[in-house]
This record gives sequence, structure tokens and C-alpha cells, in this order.
Amino acid sequence: MIPVAKQTLTEYLKEKDSFEFLDDISMPAYVVNKARTIVFWNRAARELTEYSSQDVVGKRCADQILNHVDKTGIPLCSTDLCPLYQSMKNGSSVQLPYSVYGLTKSGKRKPFSIFGLPIKTDNGEILGAIELFTDAENADKDMSMAIKIQQAFVPKNEENIEFFYRPSAGLGGDMIYYNFPWIGIIDISGHGVAASLVSMLLRTIVDTIIAYEPHINSIPFLIENELTKYQLEGLYFTGIIGKLEDSKYKFIDIGHPSPINIATAQVLSTKNVIPVGFGFSEDYPEDVINVHDLNDGHLLIYTDGISELETTDGMLGSEGLAKLVSKKDNLSSIYMKTFKLRKSPVQSDDVTMILLRNPTPTL
Repeated sequence: MIPVAKQTLTEYLKEKDSFEFLDDISMPAYVVNKARTIVFWNRAARELTEYSSQDVVGKRCADQILNHVDKTGIPLCSTDLCPLYQSMKNGSSVQLPYSVYGLTKSGKRKPFSIFGLPIKTDNGEILGAIELFTDAENADKDMSMAIKIQQAFVPKNEENIEFFYRPSAGLGGDMIYYNFPWIGIIDISGHGVAASLVSMLLRTIVDTIIAYEPHINSIPFLIENELTKYQLEGLYFTGIIGKLEDSKYKFIDIGHPSPINIATAQVLSTKNVIPVGFGFSEDYPEDVINVHDLNDGHLLIYTDGISELETTDGMLGSEGLAKLVSKKDNLSSIYMKTFKLRKSPVQSDDVTMILLRNPTPTL
């Protein structure tokens, strides 16, 4: 019996008259094969990006075509973050909950909203994927402004301090607090607009408290006392807040995942207090203060958006995260390592991290 040759992606789409359909739709779209090589580029994509079909067909996005990156500059094309790769891998549609930035022919990056879906034959074989994308510059201007304002509060990296903030949607409830020597992370319950508004309020409260140089152990009680004035029902948060003095980071752990010593790949054994918002915070004694000497190893502080992600083997956990990191990692590479283990391609929780490095490393 002569085996039947497998149908190619191009043959399949021609048989279904898909090329004509895709070229007529008003939404920019393109088709890639399993190697992520572009085989079709529709009229709307040509108009939006200024690339002709001749410019892109036979090439990959990563070949300086769209070359998508996210807000933090992390590349998507040619990585596992690519929605087309994820849709082919999982056999289901993928919609990114955030804008990505793609190159146009003029060299300008434009924000796009992206939706990827696999191309399957009648017997379920995946031949490639279609990406539909729209110009995100026409999105709600108020939301765009809110995102810009929140992003503006993410500190710039310094020589020995690195920051990473990636909300699950445009706005998030995680907050990085940095007013040297005070450094910390706060994880507010919830996501989206409401949580982001609370984070702005909370930043103002913490600024006011820090101005009076409080004892570290008093901070949860002082914040709780201020929050009660706003009658925000159902609000609570965990966090780590402390001071970096010379090489020592002194901090209080407010019901938060314990930091990781990068050098030993171990989760610190910290003294925890109750999360703020339940009405139980008190002026804790000084023995709740934790101290980590950066001479003993760089310190990774993170929210549960990364430690509680679901992998194919279950929840990653702090111990699992500790096993992944190395001294050579930066926060973007740590994020990429965890992404490759993620069960779902969609990030379901805000991810925020701080990396404190030893300012005087030993030779």
C-alpha cells in the first residue's frame, strides 16, 4: 500500500480557500508554519506595518521583521513566549493580556494587541498558526495613561539593585517600593484597575510613614492604622519591607514568600508576621526583624505570581524557584526560566521581583 503524502500548510490553506478569506478581512493577519516561517501576509498587515508580502514571506518574525518585544524589552519571537509557538504547542488559541511592540518597515516600534490560533487539519494535525494583531495605539487612552503612570513608578535598575515588574494585565496590584535605603515589595490582593489604584494609595501611605524613620518592626501596624481611615473592605496585602545598610538588608516579612539566597539556592528561614488588612497587626517586637548579609549571597525578593505558577508537575513553589536560579541570572532570565515550565501560556498573576547584589563581591 502506497502511503499518502502529508498535506503541507500551503496546500491545506489553498484547498480551504483560506488565503482569499484572510486577505479580505480588515484585521492584520499572517500565517506561519511550524518552524515559524511566514507563509502568508495579508493586505491589512501590509497597510499597518508597511511591509510587503515580498519583504516577509519566507522569513521569520525574529529576522528583523516584527521582532516583537514586551514593555520590558523581553523578546517574544524565537522564544517560548511567542503566542504562535504557544498556540501550536498547546493546540489552542492564545491571547496576550498585554501589548507587545513590533517593528514596522520604517524602523518604528508600534504597540500591538495579539491573538494566535493554531491551524489544524480535519484529523487534528497542527500545520502552523495564524496571528491576528491590531494597533493598540487606538486602545482606551485613559487605560494607556494609567499604565504609563504605574510603570513610571517602577525604579530604574542600579549597579547592585535590579527590578522586574510584569502585571498579568495592563495594570497590576504588585508594588515595588524604593526610597533608598528603604527597599521592598508589596503584593495587594486582586488584580487590574482596583488593585492598581490601591497600590498608588499605599505608596503614598508608605512614603509618609518612612519620612518619620520608623522602626522596621513598627511598619505593618503603622500602615494598618492608616488604611483603616479609608474603609477599604476586603483589602489585604503581603510584603517585604526593609533597609539596606552597607551589605546588610534588614527587613520585616509581612506574610510574604521568603526571599532566596542565590549563592546557596536556598529559601531563607524568615520570621513572618500577619498580612496587613485583617485588623490584627500590632507594634511587633524587634525580634521579628530579619537580617541578610549580601556577603553571604545575592538576595532574590519576589511575589507569589512567580512562585505559585502552575507547571505541568504542579505548583513551582519557592523551593522550586530556588533550584532554578543561578549567580549568573538577571531577573529577565529568571522569568524566562519559569515561563518555560508554565502549564498555561497566559500569565495569570502579577510577577514582581527585586534582586539585591553584593556591592563588594569577593574575588
